[in-house]
Formats: sequence, C-alpha cells, structure tokens
Amino acid sequence: MQQIYNLFDGFSDESRVWLYTANRAITPTEAHFVQENLEHFASSWKAHSTPLKAKACLLHEYTIAFVVDQSTANASGCSVDSSVRFVKELGKELNIDFFNRLNVVVEDANGNRTLHAYRKLKELTQSSYYNPLVDTLKDLNTNWRSAI
Repeated sequence: MQQIYNLFDGFSDESRVWLYTANRAITPTEAHFVQENLEHFASSWKAHSTPLKAKACLLHEYTIAFVVDQSTANASGCSVDSSVRFVKELGKELNIDFFNRLNVVVEDANGNRTLHAYRKLKELTQSSYYNPLVDTLKDLNTNWRSAI
C-alpha cells in the first residue's frame, strides 16, 4: 500500500475526507474493479455543475476514501449524497456493506489487517487501528492509524 501523503499530492491539508469501511476484505480482483469505479466517479464528481477537485481510492483491502480539496469548490450536500449513493451501489454490486459503523480495522505487529467490533477495541493488544472518523486530509495523514 502506498503512503497516504503520496496519494493526494497537490491537495490542501484542509481537504475534506470521507472514509467507508467494508464489512469484509475486498479481494484483489474486486480491488481492481473498485479502484477503476472510484477513479471514474471522482473524475466526474460535481457540486452544482462545478467540477470538484476530488480523488477517490482504495486505501487498503477494507477502506475507500473520498477527498475533496475545497479551495476551488465546496462539496455540497447534493454532491455528498451522490457519493453516498455511489458507495451504496458499489457495495450492492459486490455484496459489501460500507455503512456498518460498528466495525473497525485493526492491524497487528506483522501488518495483517482484520475487522473487529469497535466495542472490543480495548481488548486488543499490540495492535493499531484505523480511525474511520478522520475528516480532513491532515487528520488522514497524521491520525488515521492510531495505537490501541
């Protein structure tokens, strides 16, 4: 997996971020399909007919991200709604639920990622987790992966 900061070169630290966590690992075959669809969506994403400076990508086998640099145009409620519809359709096609906020991705010392119930996070040791609540690119780069 690439470092996050390389994925969004040219985007402001204050860019808005939306993360969606899958309820299961996305397979390598699915990952190619997901990434192609995310790139297509982001390249045509608009707010009130104004193109957004946006990127959407698969960060790892569980998480997709949408990033909008609002220095040129803000993501509107309607544009955010369109991204939610897109993620729901993508999930339906792949039989993946991206909207279960009760799970969190945990990474062990060997770099293996697994999905766990958020309420059990404190029971895990020698691991880190991916915080699904970050909302800016700066937070994604500095606070997304956190120690348990």
